[in-house]
Amino acid sequence: MREVDFRYLQNALQSLNSSTDLVLVRGCVRVTLSRQCSPYVSRRGVAYDQIIPIAPGDVLVCSNYRNILLVGLEAEATERATEAIGRDGHPFEDGQLGWDGPWADWVCEPVPPTLNLLQGLLRCASEYGLVEPDWLGRALLYAAWLVPVVIEWDQDGRPVFSWPDPGEPESEPVDQNPPVEV
Repeated sequence: MREVDFRYLQNALQSLNSSTDLVLVRGCVRVTLSRQCSPYVSRRGVAYDQIIPIAPGDVLVCSNYRNILLVGLEAEATERATEAIGRDGHPFEDGQLGWDGPWADWVCEPVPPTLNLLQGLLRCASEYGLVEPDWLGRALLYAAWLVPVVIEWDQDGRPVFSWPDPGEPESEPVDQNPPVEV
């Protein structure tokens, strides 16, 4: 695994672990944990939903409004899940949850479940009944996360990604049917 890939894995894990709203999916069960960072337990919420599966049954999908992470028992199932979700990284139809970054490619690598931040997500998923406790005892799990694609490097050596510069004004759409004078 490249160092940059590991850094993006760490960032995704940190984002998901400290997320106010976290969605965990395995098979046809979705658990939505809302207001998790609230100091008041009475304001935190948990909602279970039955959904159409978005990934193979042995893959856990973890997402918030910025990141998405897939964790599976087998590499093939995890890679199939990346193909099912696609490069945009939005697992649900509403398009709000998932990847909030530039155009990216999936990286699927074996990782030990003993990574502290990964353990936090797995314990949470186990606590809410999505994964069996033996996931934490495995030697390796297969994780998939998105890493932005660098198109080029600027003159200062910084990466350039495939999204518009925030300083550039967006062009207005051109009307394909201009009005006709009579």
